Amino acid sequence: MDDFYADVLDHVGRPPREFGAVHLHVEPVTRNPLGQATAVLWLQSAFEPPTATPPSVRVMGRQKQGPAHRMLGQFPLPSLAGGRVVRWRIPLELPPEFDEVHFEVDSELHPKAERVRPAWKLFDTLEMPKESDMKPMSSEVSMGIDVGDSLVNSVLSGGLSVSFFVGMGTQTSPGLDRALTVKRHAAATLPTAFIAAVVDGPLEPLPALQCELVWEPGMPLPAASAAPSWGTAPTPARAVPAQKPERTCYTCGFEGPRAEYERATLCPRCDAAWM
Repeated sequence: MDDFYADVLDHVGRPPREFGAVHLHVEPVTRNPLGQATAVLWLQSAFEPPTATPPSVRVMGRQKQGPAHRMLGQFPLPSLAGGRVVRWRIPLELPPEFDEVHFEVDSELHPKAERVRPAWKLFDTLEMPKESDMKPMSSEVSMGIDVGDSLVNSVLSGGLSVSFFVGMGTQTSPGLDRALTVKRHAAATLPTAFIAAVVDGPLEPLPALQCELVWEPGMPLPAASAAPSWGTAPTPARAVPAQKPERTCYTCGFEGPRAEYERATLCPRCDAAWM
């Protein structure tokens, strides 16, 4: 199709991950002292038409720094036909040893599926060598460009990501090839599930699954700063040092310009909840 549906999740500050035909964003999971928890999922379609078999999500409780893991349930996703965007709440029982929850989406593409929203995949990122490491010994320089496997993978999945391997060398300095090798950034590797942190705090038990329509074609876009309107206590705010121009992930150490990542709620490298 020539025109895409609005990318509502990105618009409201919930950058998604793409799994099959689905775009998914999960807020940090809130758990009360009794082990009752609520997961809040934001969903929109990436491809249409849908398959006859509805997509589903498998919810796994995991221990980040340990071996504990348990399947918490598997649920069919609500309908996303016609460009609908929904906010979906799932009640869970979450034991205290689990500090993160993985949401594994099972979603297939229809044989005649067409993309209806821009691709949401993390582009391969290259780490260039420092200028101080670039000390050519000769003016005769050769350059080779190798288009990586990600080009094929991206074309097949509808994305536009391309990765390059760039090597530069000279006839008189064989070690320069190694010095000027471009490394692939760690952020280029995406997990197979959406990983949400667990936040302990007050929570009203949820008696059943709840699904709210956020947007569909013909409706005005929600405000860019839209917050969940469930009438329950909001997720505790994460403190951000106002004086720092960068945002920092204290799980993996990633830092990014605040102007670029201000609305992101998860680290773009490891998907941990971002402080």
